[in-house]
Amino acid sequence: MIDKKTVFVLGAGASCPYGYPSGSRLRERIITPEELVFDYDIWQIDSKCTPAYKTQEISKFKDAFNKSHIKSIDMFMANNPKFAPVGKYIIAFETLRAERQSFFGEAEKLVSARNSKLGLPQQPLSLGDDWYSYLYKRLIEGLVGKDALPDFSNGNLAFITFNYDRSLEQFFYEALRYSFTEVSEERIVQSLKQLKILHVYGQIAPLKWQNPNDYVDYKHPIEESLLQRAANNIRTIHEEKQNPEWIEAQNLLEQAKRVFFLGFGYAPENMEVLKLPGIISKASKLCGTALGFESGEVRNIQNRISNGLESDSFLRHSLHGIEIEKEMDCLKLLRNYL
Repeated sequence: MIDKKTVFVLGAGASCPYGYPSGSRLRERIITPEELVFDYDIWQIDSKCTPAYKTQEISKFKDAFNKSHIKSIDMFMANNPKFAPVGKYIIAFETLRAERQSFFGEAEKLVSARNSKLGLPQQPLSLGDDWYSYLYKRLIEGLVGKDALPDFSNGNLAFITFNYDRSLEQFFYEALRYSFTEVSEERIVQSLKQLKILHVYGQIAPLKWQNPNDYVDYKHPIEESLLQRAANNIRTIHEEKQNPEWIEAQNLLEQAKRVFFLGFGYAPENMEVLKLPGIISKASKLCGTALGFESGEVRNIQNRISNGLESDSFLRHSLHGIEIEKEMDCLKLLRNYL
C-alpha cells in the first residue's frame, strides 16, 4: 500500500530490466552500422512497403549524431530540428523493436534463452532487477478477496516518464487482469484509468485499455504505418516546452511527499522541463538511482538539487534528505526507501 503522495520520475534506465535500451545503449544501436537494420523478415514489416526514410537519410542522421558527440538523441534532435523527423522514426523503430523482445519478470534469463534459440549473439544486458513486480506487490499488500482491486483514485501514486515505451502500462494491465481473474474487464480498466502515468515526450501508441477505439496491441508486428504513427507521437524537448501537459506533471511534483528518480540521468534540460527541483515541496523526500555515476558526479547532483530548492525560497535540504544512490538499481532503491 502507498499511503503518501508518491511520484516516480522515470528515465531510460527504469525500462532496462524489461529489455529496453538505456540512453547510451540506444546511441550505440543507432550509430553502429550493423545495429540499425530494418530487417523485414524478422520484424514482419511488409517488404512491399516503401520506408518513409530512405537508407541515405538514415545514414546522414547516424553520421551527424555520431560526430556530434552529444550523448542524448533527444538533445541532438532539439539542437538540429531538420533531423528531428528521421530521428523520431529511428526512435520509433528501436522502441518497437525492443517491445517485440520485451519480457516481464526474469527478463535477462528469458532474453538470453530467446537469443540462443534464434541463434542471435549473447550480449551482457545489464538489465537490473524487476522493480515493477516489487512495486505491484506493495500496492496489493493486505488486499484479500476475489475483487480486492487496488485503489488508485486517492492520487497517492503517479508516474512521470521520459520514456516512449508502454511496458509500465502493459505490466499493470497484465498484473491486475491475472491477479483478479473473476473481476470484469470493465472494472480492471476503470481502476487502471485512475492511475496517473504521464509521458513527458510522448508514448508510441495507446494500448487497448487506454483507448479501445484507436489502439495498438503490445508486441504488434512492426509495420510501416505503425512506424509513422509512433514517430508522430514522439516529441522533442523544444516541442514539450510548448505542451500544456507539463503543467499537470508539475502539479503532481508540487503536491508529492516523496519523489523517486528511477533510471534517470538528471540532465539539466530534462530537469528544466519539469521545473525541477524548485517545484518540489520542502517537506518532500527525494531519492534517486545513479548507477554508472562516480562519487563526485553524485555530489554534484545532490548539490544541484539542494541549491535549486534553496533558490526557490524553500528551506535548504540537507544532503541526508536527498538520497542519490550510485550502488543501487531501481529495485534496491525502492526496497530501501519506499
